[in-house]
Amino acid sequence: MRIRTKKTGFVLALGGGGARGLAHIGVLKVLEREGVDIKAITGTSMGAVIGAMYAVYRDAVEVEEIVRKFLSSSFHEKYAKAFFILSEDPDVLHAPEKIARGLGKRFLYVKAASTRAVFSSDILDEAFRHLLPDVRFSDLEVPFACVATDLQTGKEVILDRGRLLPSVIASSSIPGFMDPIRISQHLLVDGSTVSVVPVAAARRLFGGKVLAVEVPMDLERDAPLDTAFEIAMRAAEITGYHLSQTQLSNADVSIHPKVGKFTWANFDKLDEMIRAGEVAAQKTLSSLI
Repeated sequence: MRIRTKKTGFVLALGGGGARGLAHIGVLKVLEREGVDIKAITGTSMGAVIGAMYAVYRDAVEVEEIVRKFLSSSFHEKYAKAFFILSEDPDVLHAPEKIARGLGKRFLYVKAASTRAVFSSDILDEAFRHLLPDVRFSDLEVPFACVATDLQTGKEVILDRGRLLPSVIASSSIPGFMDPIRISQHLLVDGSTVSVVPVAAARRLFGGKVLAVEVPMDLERDAPLDTAFEIAMRAAEITGYHLSQTQLSNADVSIHPKVGKFTWANFDKLDEMIRAGEVAAQKTLSSLI
């Protein structure tokens, strides 16, 4: 049985989680296929990226194709090495590879500690232009907003007007890896710091029923804790997990793709992420019939 388009529909709240957020594509494919009415979208971090792409193209398959093309591009190959170095499991590497990855990690740690960011804002801008056109929020096919964190005030900032690209970049700017983005009076970084799953923003801006999608890493696992950076990242994961559970409690419906075994940098697992999103969405929607 298919779910028919409903007049009320859902406002989507797509959570952050780095590469695990690719599962949002699978969720969107199912919602589209089943005729679920998407009234509006809010997103944090990778949820903002995928949500903005859907708001522009209004076609989940097209979003998938654009992401797939970008992940196989020479640009991504050149600048994604840092992410892959941080995400690889050292136990599956041969001795020379372990040494090379270890040196690479140390270089990144030093750079992150001595500069504002590993990646410059110019590189980020070019990367996002592979995914999104430089349009304004008012041009979008689906109402959309994204969430970022103001470093100066510590508050959540909802971005829903003006140019789309800088707002999505701000919502996705991982502190230490990406430059903070200046928009108006705000100095902005990744929205996951304050709103892992932007349920509150979805309800505040658009009202109606909120369907939240959460893509966290498994909390109970053996995580590398050999450096101060890894310990800090682990502590941030724990904080983010508990924050997301509180935020999810305010959603009407929530979908939880099983992507917790992947790291935030496993962009090479696109097919597995999308499939996990499809499975979780189909299971959840079936329970609503």
